[in-house]
Amino acid sequence: MHRVGMPWRAGAWLVAAALLSPGTAASAEVREYALAGRIAGTGGAWDYAVVDNYDSRLYLAQQGVTALDLKTGELTTGLLKGNITHGVAALGDGSVAVDDAVTKSITVFKGASGEVLATIPTAPENPVNGLHALDALVLEPRTGLLVAINAESGTVVLADVKRQSVVGTLKVDGKPEYAAANAAGIVYINVEKNDAAEIVAVDVLARKLVAHIPLHGCEGPTGIAYDRLADLLMSVCENGIVEFVRARNGEEVASLGVGKGADAVMFDSRRRRAFVASPEQGTLSIIAVRSATDIAMIQTLPTQRGTRLGAVDCATGKVYLPAARFGPAVPSGPYPRVLPGTFAILIVIPINAT
Repeated sequence: MHRVGMPWRAGAWLVAAALLSPGTAASAEVREYALAGRIAGTGGAWDYAVVDNYDSRLYLAQQGVTALDLKTGELTTGLLKGNITHGVAALGDGSVAVDDAVTKSITVFKGASGEVLATIPTAPENPVNGLHALDALVLEPRTGLLVAINAESGTVVLADVKRQSVVGTLKVDGKPEYAAANAAGIVYINVEKNDAAEIVAVDVLARKLVAHIPLHGCEGPTGIAYDRLADLLMSVCENGIVEFVRARNGEEVASLGVGKGADAVMFDSRRRRAFVASPEQGTLSIIAVRSATDIAMIQTLPTQRGTRLGAVDCATGKVYLPAARFGPAVPSGPYPRVLPGTFAILIVIPINAT
């Protein structure tokens, strides 16, 4: 992602990110979720997060990897050391992968202990450097390959964990952001292309691009999620909209307004709810996705300004949102810095858990 775990737009909210009261939400709307608490930590800049139901843990790319035990609430900063880490993916067997933009490598480790199992170098096939030389990282279930994106060059890297090597690359025209897999060999990637936006479909097995789906009215596509039941893609844009399109033909079925600056769509396939966190408004938009033709905003929950992504635990319905207060940008980079001692993970819970 292009934010390296911190807000990127100018504004007074960069300096003060006060926790807002859930009671300020519109009284007429349905209240399905509530802000239930926060777990304080010591970490700094962060990016993607993932929940692994294999061992009920959340993993956060945070200058390495931070882990949260979802049963005990124990937060472990620096479970794995790293430089500028962005993407993190659970592999389904208790192991986890994370990529690093500085070393341009993917590290596979034991989630419970942080023990390194493999290191996959990508530099020979992925020569372009930068803050996002490796960015988004997803597992493609059918092939078992890791799909890593160089957002600087538009290179899509395919890595084989068992062989511990890169087995292919593809080029995407534009600036790719996040990706989502459909479990049948296709990975969908949000792409910003000049003044337009689109979703690019990649056939991982065939090693080729197979579709371009335009995102009308989208400025700065960031997070994307896939609903297998409805064969539906959900793409959020920095200008404050989330678009829902049919994966099979690119038909737009809904477009909803959300808070600006969002960097992820989190989808709970069990409860049929999508979540979009806005750093500018300090809100969590909650959307009911009952089917491809029945999609509606049901709640806007005040959370904390600067909160832009997270992960949902489909087992419990809880949503976990990394948050912090921010100061001015550091001289060596364009991003504001996390104020020491302010990092935390906010916990949003379903009021009537199912």
